[in-house]
Amino acid sequence: MITYVGPETRDGQSVIHVAASRQFPELSGETAALMQHLTQTDIYLDATSLLPSAIAFNTHADNNANLDIPVELRFSGYQAVSGAQIPFRVQKFINNSLALDLQFTSAALNSGVPVSAFSVGAGL
Repeated sequence: MITYVGPETRDGQSVIHVAASRQFPELSGETAALMQHLTQTDIYLDATSLLPSAIAFNTHADNNANLDIPVELRFSGYQAVSGAQIPFRVQKFINNSLALDLQFTSAALNSGVPVSAFSVGAGL
């Protein structure tokens, strides 16, 4: 299920907030609600360009599904590459602490990987 949450300001940027979660019609009550909560992902799109600004979700300990550990991916520094907008900076926050900060200097799309690289051989 995808839900339009609406416009917001996030980290000083105007964004459109959309939430997505999986539905579990075969389950009932608390189990269905827990499973829906565990699959929720919040998507934030730049209000002007509609490019992804951030994606936020929770991860959980193997032994405690009720303990939410926030994870957020932030995308910025978009540049046009072969007609597509690519984020040249990607940051990953775990429990509100910066865990990864990738900054790219170049990108290439469809740059010569042959179709045969994706085929499965008969001997495999």
